[in-house]
Amino acid sequence: MAPKTMKALRLVKYNTNYELQEIPIPSYQPTDLLLKTAAASFCHTDYQVYEGVYNSPTPLTPSHEPVGTIVEVGAQAAKAGWKKGQRVGMLNFRHACNACIGCKVARDPHQPDQPDARFCENKEMAGINADGGFAEFVVADAATSVLIPDGVEFEQAAPSMCAGATVWGGIDETHVEPGLPVGVIGIGGLGALALQFLAGLGHPTVAIDNRPEGRQLAAELPEHLRPGKIVDYNSPNAVDETVRFAGDGGLAAVLVCTDSVEATEWSLKLLRTKGVCVPLGLPTEGFKFSAFDLIFKQLSVKGSLVANQRMVTDMMKLVAEKGVRSHVTTMTLEEATNLPEKYMDPHLKGRLVVTM
Repeated sequence: MAPKTMKALRLVKYNTNYELQEIPIPSYQPTDLLLKTAAASFCHTDYQVYEGVYNSPTPLTPSHEPVGTIVEVGAQAAKAGWKKGQRVGMLNFRHACNACIGCKVARDPHQPDQPDARFCENKEMAGINADGGFAEFVVADAATSVLIPDGVEFEQAAPSMCAGATVWGGIDETHVEPGLPVGVIGIGGLGALALQFLAGLGHPTVAIDNRPEGRQLAAELPEHLRPGKIVDYNSPNAVDETVRFAGDGGLAAVLVCTDSVEATEWSLKLLRTKGVCVPLGLPTEGFKFSAFDLIFKQLSVKGSLVANQRMVTDMMKLVAEKGVRSHVTTMTLEEATNLPEKYMDPHLKGRLVVTM
């Protein structure tokens, strides 16, 4: 007989360790997939949920980076070709209403008949306003799920569902041609993937971090995806080193994979005329930019949420083809009750991943 309950990590109170609880296995809609969770990772947004930044309901199962195996398929999802046994990753956005302004305005140009769930005003967000992936089972929306290529392990696929999707979407927003130099500031779970994606797409890259752990992580990436230059953010020569490597007055684009307001403002100094900055951190106090850097070089600062289903499908192909890897530290549900505390370790490298 199939189980009726499951183990899950639950945020019961803000700024308090998770609790391991036994809760009912979630029900699913005709458009959904029920996954037996294999792995789910921890994101900076999960830490903000833990702090209460989003006024998330409690109790709540955190994590919007789960992957697993389909064990049940809703009737409409089955008609779309989803099957039991498929290895799947789910993106953060579920159940677009297809009626709000966001759904009407935001359409994928490659799928104009479908709403872009990222911008739905009534969407569910796993681990933020609805239960997420730190559980033995999780509900995925077929419209925002992707197949995991053979050969990509679950614990490697999990960070791709948000960290990967975030930087892949940011790269897409730069609209920078292959061959042009791009910098990445903040080499953690997001930045390490950004460097590899950019290299895999044909960009010379510069890795910039103020922590030795971040610079070491960049130096340890697979050789064919390693940055051409690694720069210490604290060095007084950091701008000169970066601009000299890039040539032609600086980088064509920079991705800022930290929520440091200071580092985001500083990033503009690395750009050539008409360069593009894509800040991917979410500082609660907002951003600040030098008017002189922004105006006199006619720079662009682009907002970017995450990649959608179509884009992440392309991203996962590159992950498989180029051997993109995340530096992961794995733990069980039982070991992860103090996950937010572990995340705040200043010496942390890469991504924390819970395996089931």
